[in-house]
Amino acid sequence: MGENIRSGAALNSGDPTYEEVMLWYNDLATWVQSEIELLDWQPLLQDARPSLVSRPKTIDTLRQKLQRHPTLDIGSVQDIAGVRFEAEMTLDQQDAVAKAVALHFDHDPDDPACVRDLRAAPHSGYRAVHVWLRFEKRGRVEVQIRTHVQGAWANLFERAADVLGRDIRYGGKPEGVAERRFVEDMIRLSERGLTALERARNQVAREQLMIDDGARGIVSMQQPFERRDGVTIPQAWSSIRATEVRVLEEFEKIKVGLVSHGDETEGDRCPAT
Repeated sequence: MGENIRSGAALNSGDPTYEEVMLWYNDLATWVQSEIELLDWQPLLQDARPSLVSRPKTIDTLRQKLQRHPTLDIGSVQDIAGVRFEAEMTLDQQDAVAKAVALHFDHDPDDPACVRDLRAAPHSGYRAVHVWLRFEKRGRVEVQIRTHVQGAWANLFERAADVLGRDIRYGGKPEGVAERRFVEDMIRLSERGLTALERARNQVAREQLMIDDGARGIVSMQQPFERRDGVTIPQAWSSIRATEVRVLEEFEKIKVGLVSHGDETEGDRCPAT
């Protein structure tokens, strides 16, 4: 079936249909999602509520992946079944969530073949932590764990790929100068600006945790904690959150612009008759 999907040929008589295989993977992804939803995330995420969705790959995206990797067997495709976990959280919390998911399904969180950190080495700007689950005789599931900022960027870039071409997700660039600059700016924003923003949030959260642990007597503090830049932790939090709000608002504006651009392009391709 995989070879036929890759080539676009009709499926062989007697083979399972694409719909039957996707139903299998959909059930697998739904089960993984339900297991993750049943976990108590309050100790790790406090008041933040995670958003979880699951889905199987469409036949078009599966064909594109098989064509990009000519030797890949369909049974080895990790993300035919996918679950997405998004929450407002720090980088440390993101790591803790990935570890909890891996351990819940009896996987080793220290195995790089299980937990894949795409923050240090983004794919075309895409940043996240993926947990690759492998179940004997059942299949594979990819759990994408993203912060709210990483998720907003990824959703916007996905929309841009719908308009400018799916290849931008794999290093391709549009032909138009303005479109190419937009893609390059988006990737640069993720790999530099958003990375710096999330690291700043993570550092402030660590400092707040240190103060809280000191107040509870968990750690010994010889003198009151002071930030090197002289900015108080509430001021730092306020600045970081204000920046996040501006970024997310700007993403929404860009998304509206992409919709308009896509409508115009579609109109050029399909003139009224």
